[in-house]
Amino acid sequence: MQTRTWIPARIRRICTPLLFIVFDYIAILLAEKMAFGLHDLYGLLMGTSYHVPDAYLFFWIPLVFIAFLAITQTYTRMQPILETVRQIFYAVLYALITCILALYFMEASLLASRLYVILFGVFALFNIYVVRYVILKILKTTNSLMKPVILVGAGKTAELVLHSFEQDLGYRYKVVGILDDAPISDTLPQRFLLMGTLENAAAIIRDSAVNTVIVTAPGMEKEKLQALLEGIQPYVRDMIFVPDLIGVPLYNVEAQTLFNEQIMMLSLRNNLARRRNRLFKRFFDAVVGAFLCIPILPFLFVLAICIKLDSKGDAFFNAERIGKEGKTFTCYKFRSMYLNSSEILGEYLATNPVAKKEWDTFAKLRDYDPRVTKVGRWIRKYSLDELPQILNVIKGDMSLVGPRPYLPREKEDIGEYLSTITLTVPGITGFWQTSGRNDVSFAGRVAMDTWYVRNWSIWLDLMYLFKTVKIVFTGKGAY
Repeated sequence: MQTRTWIPARIRRICTPLLFIVFDYIAILLAEKMAFGLHDLYGLLMGTSYHVPDAYLFFWIPLVFIAFLAITQTYTRMQPILETVRQIFYAVLYALITCILALYFMEASLLASRLYVILFGVFALFNIYVVRYVILKILKTTNSLMKPVILVGAGKTAELVLHSFEQDLGYRYKVVGILDDAPISDTLPQRFLLMGTLENAAAIIRDSAVNTVIVTAPGMEKEKLQALLEGIQPYVRDMIFVPDLIGVPLYNVEAQTLFNEQIMMLSLRNNLARRRNRLFKRFFDAVVGAFLCIPILPFLFVLAICIKLDSKGDAFFNAERIGKEGKTFTCYKFRSMYLNSSEILGEYLATNPVAKKEWDTFAKLRDYDPRVTKVGRWIRKYSLDELPQILNVIKGDMSLVGPRPYLPREKEDIGEYLSTITLTVPGITGFWQTSGRNDVSFAGRVAMDTWYVRNWSIWLDLMYLFKTVKIVFTGKGAY
């Protein structure tokens, strides 16, 4: 039994990196060809041309890029797709710098123009991202080259971990069974084989020949957890356990080990407390916001006309919102409701107790809202009512990504989390908008916004921007 299981695992450990390497090589070659094509077009206009030897194009340059991608462990480590995106970016950047320095010291710099280098770097990064996404999507969809794991613990934490594994392309784990004395989860024992209890964990894992175990029991007593880990460790290659730190801001965490005292320390960074990060976020918003504003302006004009024709009143609904440091600002938005919306809402809630309960929970009416106009329903479905907020971004009142812009009357409901949420400006999109949007309760939104502020990074912003594009086109979670 162990032999039959060991051979596929060994093949998987070879095939997965090899698959990524082959397609990364193709992506790099394609980037070179794309850069050549644009540069040759530029050369025809300017009357210039150049040549790079084939040895550089087909061997040395791809080798440098693949080496840096390997050093950052993008071929071997299973991790969140966001972390893979970040590591690929730095690997491509360092590889590009290395190639430029090598060409300079080898006196071959005259063969490569600056335009070609810039184009090649951009195309290489884009192509590798696209190739990785496609491969990971195919592997995930077809359940190919999956890594078998055993879960120790079948409670709510295990459900959260599995949900993350299923949603994130970076993880390709296949659960073959679970171990627990008394599973709390109702769904996990129905989905997976209950292999036994914690007392027999070591023997069961040894006989299964599964090389990876994930311990999802953060509430387990220290002595019991230590004994469990010590019993399992001789029979596995990788052992992962979830510590009792759920809810703590851990995205920017760094682990430090005091070997002599057998102590592990966790260092947490508050990125938004650093001035350089706040300036970088503002610079990113200003540049990208100004770039997006140009194509958006015609849509603003057309939508404004449609709103005016549909119902009486101004096209814009400018309301006060809570901004940075608790100060209020004017948030620009398209009007999606009738002018007497407050009266309509009061009458509707007074005669509809189900809607009243929904309003008290979500601070929104999700299925039917009598206040919303015909055009309003359409622009809300695709979040077009929020397009004017790009002007707030350019002004600096808002960010492309950030916490929800809360109403002043919601301060009391936000409670103790207000000081954390107002450390930065609110955003057009963010964590809650890309994680269910209006399907999330008010308390859930506050928790998500608090988590975002505590864990901010530019990579989180980029991830939420990409997720927002997908959600806007599908209209999922909008009302």
